[in-house]
Amino acid sequence: MSKSSYKNSLLQITLPTLTSFNEHHRELIELAVNYSSISLIIHVSCKEIEFYSNYPTECWIKIRDLLNFLYISGTKVSYENFKHFLEIDVIFEKWNGYNIELVKEKIFDVFFGSEAEQSRLQEFNSNRKKASLSEINIHIFDTKTPPPPKDLHDQNHKLNENQKIYQTVAVGGTFDHLHAGHKILLTLTAWISGKRLICGVTDDCMLKEKKFKEYIEPINTRIAKVSKFLNAIHQNLLYEVVPIYDAYGPTITDPDIHALVVSKETVSGAELVNDERQKRGFGILEIFVIEVISSTNPSLEEVELKKLKLSSTYLRELCKNSEAK
Repeated sequence: MSKSSYKNSLLQITLPTLTSFNEHHRELIELAVNYSSISLIIHVSCKEIEFYSNYPTECWIKIRDLLNFLYISGTKVSYENFKHFLEIDVIFEKWNGYNIELVKEKIFDVFFGSEAEQSRLQEFNSNRKKASLSEINIHIFDTKTPPPPKDLHDQNHKLNENQKIYQTVAVGGTFDHLHAGHKILLTLTAWISGKRLICGVTDDCMLKEKKFKEYIEPINTRIAKVSKFLNAIHQNLLYEVVPIYDAYGPTITDPDIHALVVSKETVSGAELVNDERQKRGFGILEIFVIEVISSTNPSLEEVELKKLKLSSTYLRELCKNSEAK
């Protein structure tokens, strides 16, 4: 069977703990990317995700590290194989709010998994049969590295029972050619949101100085892609994906926002938001900072990101070069 034999694929990964990902899973992702041409969903089952979803800020770092591992592994291989626009989504079972195998809008060509996942993949097809849906081909991968032991468990469930819940959380960005860095940012924002997530998408009028600006996706396209992704990863939130025409957006007009998720590079902008909110008599936002995946981020060199040009600018340049051929 040749590589890229399937257009739309699902890779099932079951983890005993949030921190039990290893080379076995990296191999599975590499194989799945090699055999996929349009889209790949990495479907993660982990009981700790269910447990910690009630204590979202307690495992912020663990969720971030897991997302980084999965998205980086997939993106690195896809770039190495010149599949820069392969759509890779990481979806957490249960937390997403629906059964992935029963989504009629998503037509899978294949279910991927290791030998250990065979019964789970057969269960997917059994569920599809009950729903009068056709069976999906199952493709089992062999890996050199064994999976982690099933009886692993986290010894450190020391939880803050009085942790603060953030009912409304905001995030913003350009979100052009939605890539892994954007998806990690959006997933982490959804993870800590209690009821409502506001996402500001930079309007076209603010992007005139961007490099390769003629290849920036229109605002309506970017809003649609963000909305689609958010509803795919977690259906139990109210999403407001809106265009923004300045650096603040709804963060200085909506008094009910409680937290703001930003990248390390935009912390200063978050401070300006809080300054403006104070002037207007609004509550100060709790700021959550994540490190954006990029080839220039020195703190992520340990996962071999130095050569990984993960940015919207790079993808726009690829569009330009492709058009020139």
